[in-house]
Amino acid sequence: MKDLVEITCPICHVSFIENEKLSKVFTDDPKTKYISNLVKHYREYHITSWRKCLGKYGQEYRGTWFQGIEFEKSKYNNRSKRQIIRKVHPLLKEMGIRPIHFEKLQDTDEKTMVLVHRFLGQD
Repeated sequence: MKDLVEITCPICHVSFIENEKLSKVFTDDPKTKYISNLVKHYREYHITSWRKCLGKYGQEYRGTWFQGIEFEKSKYNNRSKRQIIRKVHPLLKEMGIRPIHFEKLQDTDEKTMVLVHRFLGQD
């Protein structure tokens, strides 16, 4: 695999290396790859409750509300997408990121797409 790219979060300005799996999935689509890596970073480093779910005392924290890792991950990813759009939509627009890039991401819900179209326009 070629070298992975370093990405800087436009919200916290922390640099991180792109995820290898996401890099393979979106090899020919750098804009969707950027968004997917930013969503992963945001979920894992900006949403405290996600870290608590999977941390040392996660079982205790989750209690009965946790409905399985994939289901919860999808919910948190959509939450991350919406927060990213609200916080840095001018930068995303400048980078040429459009609704089509969010549509390519797994499990993007209707609520998120409404926000994407509102802030990033139509394709």
